[in-house]
Amino acid sequence: MSTDATDAAPRDAGPGGARERAHAVVTGLGAGPWRLDRAAVADRLHELVANPALIRQGRLNLCGPAALFHVWLGRDPVAAVTYAAELFEHGHARVGELPVRPSAALIRTPFGRTERERSCAGADWMMMAALRDSTNRLWPYTRTSGLREAAAAITTPKVLRRWLRATGLYVDVRDETSLVLRRPMAHVAGLTPTADRDVFLLVAQEMFRTPATRLRRLRDRTVSLLPNHWVLQRAPLEADGRTVALRFWSWGADYQGALERAAFARCYYGALVADVGSDTASHESK
Repeated sequence: MSTDATDAAPRDAGPGGARERAHAVVTGLGAGPWRLDRAAVADRLHELVANPALIRQGRLNLCGPAALFHVWLGRDPVAAVTYAAELFEHGHARVGELPVRPSAALIRTPFGRTERERSCAGADWMMMAALRDSTNRLWPYTRTSGLREAAAAITTPKVLRRWLRATGLYVDVRDETSLVLRRPMAHVAGLTPTADRDVFLLVAQEMFRTPATRLRRLRDRTVSLLPNHWVLQRAPLEADGRTVALRFWSWGADYQGALERAAFARCYYGALVADVGSDTASHESK
């Protein structure tokens, strides 16, 4: 897929008053047990309050938590950075009523030693990895590379739906995904994100690239038999003959570009559709 990153403007950055209160929470950040530099964490949290779209998993497989924190920082920055501050200071926090208690092994991780780790800011990693580790049953999220990291980072639609509901942002989060069967193009054609609706597409990220060799193309076709990536849809899909135009957020930026219709159809597994409630809309306007 040929993409051009657009300006990462905070489309859902929330009201100015809420952002000011969120910055105040970050300014008061204390010390904590994580092996992360406090000043670097605070600077990054200030950046994310100003522009939630910047949060990114880098080369780690934390796309589900990244999508969650993008919308949470945008719609309720005070709650999101309060979570981050409490997590940094105490080693545990809450997403709404959902307790987040990462393992001691994760908290003791000296993050930032490898190029792979440095592709993700320490504050971003802390927020995302702690949530992922805390809610894992089989594999703790304590490594940043290898097959074990990829397995432990998997975020199923059921889990992401639970996280989204826990934030209190939404009155309804509908699961219209499939982990086995691809959803038809007619389904995504009917999805329209708005100021009061967030749409999280479940895809195989192989749709975004066109390998040069036949062997790599075969590999991608095999990998795309299962979904492996979450993106936030930015606008209705536009179809034109053999291509479709997609605007989406992922990897810390907004993207737009055209890709082959067949590739999209092969890699599309549905969406979570989250509708904001009137209470949340009222909160955002204050």
